Amino acid sequence: MAITEQQFITMEGNIEKVVDAYFKNEMDLIPKFFNVIKKTSAQFTDYTIGAPGKMADWTGSVNYDTFEAGYTKQYRPTKKSTGIQVDRDWFEDKEYERIKTKVNNVLWGVKKTLRYESAELFNKATSTTILGPDGQPLASASHRTIPDAPLQSNLGTYDLTYAGLEDSQLAMEQWVDDRGDEMLIEGDLVIAGPLQRKNCQKLFGSDNEAYVADNQKNVDKGFKFYIHPLIKGYSWGLANEELMKGGSGLNWFMRRDPRKLERDGATAAGDFNTEILGWKSVGRWSKGWTNWFFLHWNNV
Repeated sequence: MAITEQQFITMEGNIEKVVDAYFKNEMDLIPKFFNVIKKTSAQFTDYTIGAPGKMADWTGSVNYDTFEAGYTKQYRPTKKSTGIQVDRDWFEDKEYERIKTKVNNVLWGVKKTLRYESAELFNKATSTTILGPDGQPLASASHRTIPDAPLQSNLGTYDLTYAGLEDSQLAMEQWVDDRGDEMLIEGDLVIAGPLQRKNCQKLFGSDNEAYVADNQKNVDKGFKFYIHPLIKGYSWGLANEELMKGGSGLNWFMRRDPRKLERDGATAAGDFNTEILGWKSVGRWSKGWTNWFFLHWNNV
């Protein structure tokens, strides 16, 4: 005899509760770094334009500015999936913990996927396998703000020290727009992996400067940093957090959030021959960046 509709509804309700509880207190790393875009379209297209000019002296009428065309960036989601299959016997024999364990395992797979992908752009910051709208990796010595603008670099090799932090800050402040004006971008967030955790805590957590013999006051105490658990090695970046997450930096187009389970099949009976009930998690998303100048990355 097939599982009754009421039994199936009860079972599905219990699985939904497991899902809700699992993700309720989840450390969601995506909004730590990305502007999350939720649109009901096949793709999201972003554009860059040239910089505005300075205001002109009044000559009797308004001086209307014009802007140079920039780059086009398309965020087109790809599709990923995972799922769970539950034997009818488990439900009939009230093996609820066994079902819960299997549900939690597939949910961990979803969370793990999103965590790894949230770190991918940093781990591949210099890789040519992921390119931005200007045809360059996220960290490159050959960036342009628009196609006719001069080449600029957001790639360094500074160690994460007080001096290295200042060098990265100065590099960001000296970037220029296509009109030749300094953009004066302020780096206010260090992004690194676990190998830099203690170093960051010492650099930015003490009243006096770390790694020195005297008692010089630590002017960088309280400087913001975030340790992503999946960023590898000693490489680190200095970001302007507002630009990074404000829509012109890192973007995550979440077309379909995978952090839920959907019933696979239209009936409560499941598969007739195998007596298996199935639930699936399907996600569609795309990630990338529109402008590069939110970040100075150091390959250490």
